[in-house]
Amino acid sequence: MNKLSYIFFGLILSLAACKEKIEIAVPDSDPLLVVEGEVTTELDSSYVKLSLTSNYYSADQSPLVTNATINVNGVPFLYNAAKGKYIPNPGYIGKTDSSYSLNISANGKTFSAVTKLEKMFRIDSFFQVYKEAAGFLPAGFSLSYVAYDDRPLTKYTYFVNGYFDTIAQRDSFSDNKILFDNAQTPANEPYNFEIPFARFNSGDEYIAIFRSVDKNMFDFINAFENQNPSIPGPFQTPPANLPTNIVGGAVGYFTGYGVQRWRYKVK
Repeated sequence: MNKLSYIFFGLILSLAACKEKIEIAVPDSDPLLVVEGEVTTELDSSYVKLSLTSNYYSADQSPLVTNATINVNGVPFLYNAAKGKYIPNPGYIGKTDSSYSLNISANGKTFSAVTKLEKMFRIDSFFQVYKEAAGFLPAGFSLSYVAYDDRPLTKYTYFVNGYFDTIAQRDSFSDNKILFDNAQTPANEPYNFEIPFARFNSGDEYIAIFRSVDKNMFDFINAFENQNPSIPGPFQTPPANLPTNIVGGAVGYFTGYGVQRWRYKVK
């Protein structure tokens, strides 16, 4: 029995001592075109940005593609070196309830995409209510907006918010992107919605940007947010390819935004 124990113990030591460094080669693949395109209802804010995917281990920024030919509904988007984007002539503005077709010719290949610039629901005002401390929220003012949505089901909204940083003297936005649809809110009647998990003090300047999005962009943002979970380690979402509405072998998105911006200074 002792002899068997010695043999077993020696086998364990020999296995522990055998360490071999194994390097797995990850082959490079041909770079893919990355598209970031937007048509919005804000004056001169529409653009298309093109870049290429880079090696997984590369720390360099993705190279821009600057020699493509691009048009949106036949309107040329020309490369602007100062902005690093393709933009239309000044005065361009997207129209709600309109479809937009993107066509790209780059590196001998053609790519395309279609999006619908959906109408945003109406936001009439913001108001504040003082509330005592409750749970993890300190005492302070809650903020709510008054809205009216007469759009048919189902329409989607992408919402970011933040505040004006008086120290840095610039707008500061939360990393969280709020997605919801009008199946979750009252239809054809005014309603109030309180900004969740937030309290404000007198003098704070709150900022909100609402964007209408189509279903393709809703799915893209939702998938992107799931790729950036707040919980690190083994409980995070496994990496996966993001959905795209670009046809032709590229990745990224082309979308339309109906935009509403609000600033509210707490009294």
